[in-house]
Amino acid sequence: MAWNQEGQTSITRKILQWLNQSPVLPEGIDAVRYETLGQDTLGQDTACMALSLVQEAYAVRRYIVGGYRAEYQFRLIYRIKPEGDMEKRLQADEALDRVGAWASSQKPDLGEPLHVLKVEQTARASLFAAHENGDEEHQILMKIIYEVM
Repeated sequence: MAWNQEGQTSITRKILQWLNQSPVLPEGIDAVRYETLGQDTLGQDTACMALSLVQEAYAVRRYIVGGYRAEYQFRLIYRIKPEGDMEKRLQADEALDRVGAWASSQKPDLGEPLHVLKVEQTARASLFAAHENGDEEHQILMKIIYEVM
């Protein structure tokens, strides 16, 4: 019931392009990357952001007339170096929630035969990982619901 690999890659590419056009990306974020925050930034005072798949897109409902409804679930991860500063942590969560609110009010164009029905933030921003060097990764969970006709 999963969308084929070529279709999955195409969806991911289009979602990345859409996210990178967001006017509310945090200051200093030049691009949302795919599945990597970049080892070049680990331990440096450089913020970065990445899209990571939670699971492959899958059909949640098949239609008798053909086609189906599917979900694409992902997390948006924001790496910061708060240096023990609670205010920086809160600002990171607020920045992610702003991106989530923006995304939830938009519908990316995934191309034919896909039609986006809804974009939603399924979890508010929270700490995802803390590293020994002081880096922290905060995340939001998102879901795009679409139809394939």
